[in-house]
Amino acid sequence: MSTGFTGRIAHTAARRPWLTITAWLIAMAAAIAAASGLDDVLTQDDSVQVATESGDATTLVDEHRPDEGPDTETIVVASADHEFGSPRFTEALAGIRAAIENLDGVGTVSAPTADAPVPVAADLHSALMSVDIEPGDDGTLVEHYLDTLESAAPAGFEVRTVGDASGEVVFDTLAEEGLIRGEAIGIGVALVILVVVFGALAAAGIPILVAIVSIITSIGATAVVGQAFELSFFVVNMITMMGLALGIDYSLVMVQRFREELAAGHEVRDAVTIAGSTANRAVFFSGLTVVISLMGLLLVPSTIMRSLGAGAIVVALMSVAAALTLLPAILALLGHRVNKGRVPTAHPGRESRAWTSIAHAVSRRPVTWAVSGFLLLAILAAPIASMRLAFPGLDSLPEDNDLRIAVDTLREDYGIGQGDTVVAIHDGASYTAEVENLVADMNRDPAFADAHVEYIGPDAIIDATSLYDSADPEASDAIVALRDTTIPQYLGDTDTVAYVGGAQAEQVDFTDIIMDSAPWVLLAVLGISFLLLMVSFRSVVVPVVAIVLNLLSTGAAFGMLVAVFQFGWGASLFGFPQVDGIAPWIPLLLFAVLFGLSMDYHVFLLSRIKEKHDSGAHTRESVAYGLAHTGSLITGAALIMVAVFAGFALSDLAEFAQMGFGLAAAVIIDATVVRSILVPAVMTMLGKHNWYLPGWLQWLPHVTIEAPSPAALASGSGTSASKDEREPVPSLT
Repeated sequence: MSTGFTGRIAHTAARRPWLTITAWLIAMAAAIAAASGLDDVLTQDDSVQVATESGDATTLVDEHRPDEGPDTETIVVASADHEFGSPRFTEALAGIRAAIENLDGVGTVSAPTADAPVPVAADLHSALMSVDIEPGDDGTLVEHYLDTLESAAPAGFEVRTVGDASGEVVFDTLAEEGLIRGEAIGIGVALVILVVVFGALAAAGIPILVAIVSIITSIGATAVVGQAFELSFFVVNMITMMGLALGIDYSLVMVQRFREELAAGHEVRDAVTIAGSTANRAVFFSGLTVVISLMGLLLVPSTIMRSLGAGAIVVALMSVAAALTLLPAILALLGHRVNKGRVPTAHPGRESRAWTSIAHAVSRRPVTWAVSGFLLLAILAAPIASMRLAFPGLDSLPEDNDLRIAVDTLREDYGIGQGDTVVAIHDGASYTAEVENLVADMNRDPAFADAHVEYIGPDAIIDATSLYDSADPEASDAIVALRDTTIPQYLGDTDTVAYVGGAQAEQVDFTDIIMDSAPWVLLAVLGISFLLLMVSFRSVVVPVVAIVLNLLSTGAAFGMLVAVFQFGWGASLFGFPQVDGIAPWIPLLLFAVLFGLSMDYHVFLLSRIKEKHDSGAHTRESVAYGLAHTGSLITGAALIMVAVFAGFALSDLAEFAQMGFGLAAAVIIDATVVRSILVPAVMTMLGKHNWYLPGWLQWLPHVTIEAPSPAALASGSGTSASKDEREPVPSLT
């Protein structure tokens, strides 16, 4: 049998296992050293690499205000029992001021006094302090400030701070907590599922080990990449989530095939080589499809999208590399001990009776199963029509989160919004009457407050506070109305050029960039995936079916995402926040990742189907064989991915929750409805037409995803695949 390049790699690793393992240990040590500087290259900012109106506004403002000075933090001091002006309240303000004003990096500290009682709430139960902070490069100053503020809070008072500097620390902390929670849940549940799938404790631990190695090396590689490119802080969560999912998934396939070959009587090294030439070849092509799908994210001119895409690509490559080299070395050393700690739940090499029954049931009534599956996906996808793209605001944070409580207090008691909106007007100083009328109109708009203008040279800069939560539909509507209606009404007949900027305007522009990039991402992902599957399976029908079914499963996942997060159906049951929209980057990210993972399972299933088909079996028999031999494996792998993604879905950050839930929902839909029902049903109906390749494409190279094992060759009839040319097309009734 021809082992192919993956078989040769596995054979080489099995011959020199300790050398292979040593090489990976060295790589891990280097990665750990590199990862120590990762925090210095991550950012919470989401910059874009194309011109936007909000970017033009920032540029014009920066020309006139190049030095923004220190970060300003607003401290909310509140008490239900004491009022401003009472001795206890005065003492509390003085104590807080004394505690923080001598900290290194802390500048001016101001607080209301009896002589200047501003700002103080109308009910006198809260007051605001202001602090200027020079953040340290590593954020330690802000953390010290937060710790000091917490310890300085007197009994009977609640002390909270709001500002960009403290906000970054809060979100970093929530992201880190979500990462730890996701890892713990994912690894714990994955281990249980692996024990059930493999029926052996030793075999169950191997995929988790390989996944951890993939994650560590990927984080180290990302830290190196971050020295040259700006990376979003989301990248670590992405690497961990995808690393656990793919690392375990790919190892699962290889270990399962290795145990099957051992059960068939092969020697350890031969079993490694056969598994390497069969399962690992499927792993290689599956990883290739995942990488191709994720490369579409690199087309989006956004830091966050390119960071997530790059991180997922790196960990996918590391997972494939570990499966192709490290895993064969480990299996060669373990040998038959891979079955130690056996529990009576699985039998290597034995065909699953349950999946055999499902395969035959689907193949007997393919039309019934296909129609049922399509209807179910259509129902699940229906809520897509109501999808709204919007970044979750602070209202999506847990109700007991200090940052959310402080912002609510500022908005309700002081009329201070969550962010600023700026209108930068080139040559605005030449039209002061029109500009002043624009300012007055903005102050009448319920979306803005405290609008005021500053004339700097020939230009005018209007600063205003945005009152609506960033996820509120009225927030983005206000920006659009300001740009399209209000500004033209007052400045349309002048020679000025006005740019609307600020946090909310940046979000509107980012959403537009995502929408503009989406067609190109879809075209790249679908086009390259079609070509790869066409070459791999020498068919134009197989890739068309795969793409259509993957789009349907992705649509169903989007529908569930909208139903849970926007409609709130079942959100409280799972502890998810209900928000007014889906984060703009989530659908495009989910599409790329889900398409890659869907192709992942598709390759695993089709490789077994084609293996049987190439041995001379009819399509119906080949489909049943493929499903019977991969059904439990795909389901087990899917459950592991669901566990990993669900762990991250429990994050307190709404965007992480949406990402984790969307991935988990899509994977379970794909592994059950699509891969276990629709693919077998549709392929059974198509019969020999599955393998149709036009004559003018016969020049395509013969590429085999999974070479047949000796056992498969022995069980075949020895005839070529041309036998299927005489196979009658099954009846559709």
